[in-house]
Amino acid sequence: MFATTRVRFVTLTLAVALAGCSSGASPSFDPTGPCQTDGQSPGAYPDLEARIPTILLGEHPTKVDSGRHCTTEALGSLAAAGIREIRFAGGTWSFGAERSAALAVFTAPGLTADNMAEFYLAGASAASRTELLAGTAVTLAGRPGHRLDTQTGERLQTVEVWPSMTADIVNVVITNDLPDARIADAVAAFGAQ
Repeated sequence: MFATTRVRFVTLTLAVALAGCSSGASPSFDPTGPCQTDGQSPGAYPDLEARIPTILLGEHPTKVDSGRHCTTEALGSLAAAGIREIRFAGGTWSFGAERSAALAVFTAPGLTADNMAEFYLAGASAASRTELLAGTAVTLAGRPGHRLDTQTGERLQTVEVWPSMTADIVNVVITNDLPDARIADAVAAFGAQ
């Protein structure tokens, strides 16, 4: 699956999967009503935010927020997989220079790690400067998952995706210029989730 598909880091990769980059909620974003617009804000879904690790490499996240997407554009390949609305939460960490990490969770009825992995691989033509270095099936926290390594300019990005112990929830770690040992620390930060 990974070897034959090029990667596209769409807005959801760093703005949502990093899940902490929003400067505020959309003016019409109401996390309690029907999903008519995409949006995110701190505290939108506290139950999902509670799933985000509070410490990574001795540091607290610089931001934690949550939200949801229901537009076809934001859902990308998830829409083709039958996902009509996805909720997410995430935290971001910055370790100086270009080094950073985002730990996120996504949830939707029927959502799988395979769906999320395909999301990150879909539509490679939109990111012409991003080169797929490797895509592999891996074991993360004792569960089958996916790892995607890419390069954009001088930056190396890694995305690791695996199922939570709770049905319909997927854990995601996205790192920029972090070594494998620190990526493993990010996965381990989720604990038994």
